[in-house]
Amino acid sequence: MSDMSGASGNSGNFKAFDSKFMGRPVQKSPEQKLRDVSDMYEKHFLREMMKAMRSTVHEGGFVQSNQAEKIFKEQLDDHYVEKWGERGGIGLSDMIYKQLMDKFGVMMGIKAPVAKPQGPLPFDAKSEYRAQPFQHPGKKQAVSYRIDVNRAETPGESQANKEPEAVKAPWDGVLLGKRALVDNQTMLEIEHDNGLKSQMVFKGGVSKVSTGQKLQAGDTLGFLSPEAKSLYWTVEPEAEPGPETVSE
Repeated sequence: MSDMSGASGNSGNFKAFDSKFMGRPVQKSPEQKLRDVSDMYEKHFLREMMKAMRSTVHEGGFVQSNQAEKIFKEQLDDHYVEKWGERGGIGLSDMIYKQLMDKFGVMMGIKAPVAKPQGPLPFDAKSEYRAQPFQHPGKKQAVSYRIDVNRAETPGESQANKEPEAVKAPWDGVLLGKRALVDNQTMLEIEHDNGLKSQMVFKGGVSKVSTGQKLQAGDTLGFLSPEAKSLYWTVEPEAEPGPETVSE
């Protein structure tokens, strides 16, 4: 009876199970989940590449590979793929991760949304400009707009008397280059701090800005000519070579 009472008295002193048996699965961050998905796609690509390479090697002779040897080769290929992944892979995972981050980062709350641009022209309620999207030749990943001037002329007002509209930097960045084109047109390229790049083509001149100069959002880059009808603005995540767009 004493043993039983003793056991009953110590009922609250049972030793807890080791935490390794009761531990919860580690919750991965959204960034790590995107990284894991990127690595998974790269490894899948490498495995398919290994299969394609082995399919080009035809078996010959009297001895044919049995099922066990085929399984061993598949396991060996998996081992190679894992080792390649541990050493940094072939760069495909990084490319996929960047694309996923650009597409879903804001939605998942792990990437700050791009701030509203402060240019290249005003788009408030009283704006005289209207933007129309179009596909820039050779820039599939870019978003391009043709910004048309819709200002109604006042009776007696001439083109020369119109006050030129300032072309401004949409976001912070660095001026990559400026170039004079035909028909009094100008092309400007800016590398923004948010990872985007702008190309603007318009009829008009450039203000006192120089290549390599640090720009703040809203800084004046140039001025539209009074006879300018449109400004073309292309935004892309990375530099892509392609034909130039000219304004009217």
